[in-house]
Amino acid sequence: MTLAAASPALASDAAETPLARAPSDMTGDEIAAYNVGRAANSPDYIRCRRIEQIGSLVRKSRVCHTNAEWRRITDKGNQDARDTLANIERGHSNSLEPADQIGPQIRPQ
Repeated sequence: MTLAAASPALASDAAETPLARAPSDMTGDEIAAYNVGRAANSPDYIRCRRIEQIGSLVRKSRVCHTNAEWRRITDKGNQDARDTLANIERGHSNSLEPADQIGPQIRPQ
């Protein structure tokens, strides 16, 4: 029982620790020290990912965010994809081709 009672105290202390700078600018040791006492699924827990740089076969960038930030990034990307599909389904397009230069529509017979 004492462990369960201590967990909320640890979580609240951990949540109050302010970030000195952006997670991607922090060193691995700083991130590890920040994450001490936080559950891996906590919104404040910092996770890093290596993302390939376009134009390079080898070079990668380290991008770090809290779980809450990663969730917002994912949700925003998903919403953007849904919005794009909805626009396509409605027939909206960002095409800049003049209407008289667009080829005839092909319709099934």
